[in-house]
Amino acid sequence: MTAVTAPRATKAPAKGEAQEEAPKRRTPPRWDEVRENIPAPGTAEGAYFHYTPAEAATWLPFSKDKLRKMAHAREIHYVDNGSRVWFSGMNIRAISEQFTRQPFEKRASAA
Repeated sequence: MTAVTAPRATKAPAKGEAQEEAPKRRTPPRWDEVRENIPAPGTAEGAYFHYTPAEAATWLPFSKDKLRKMAHAREIHYVDNGSRVWFSGMNIRAISEQFTRQPFEKRASAA
């Protein structure tokens, strides 16, 4: 028969003793902020990088407000990360292709 031991309670550090602090969590950028030194959506690193609507608006022909409205209306692809709207580099490229108009081909003249 094996003995079962009860877990020991941890004691709170006394005043003056060093207490380990948990690492501080970085706050995500606001939807209207543009961060510095972000990769371009066309690069390998930028394909999976998450951009705010303000950052995505620098590469798209829409304003940051229009991008948010289009995402909430499900008109464009976006990353749904909780209650925030983000765009990956692949999303930005897909939106760009979605709204790109190809030029008409000239018809061959009938001889």
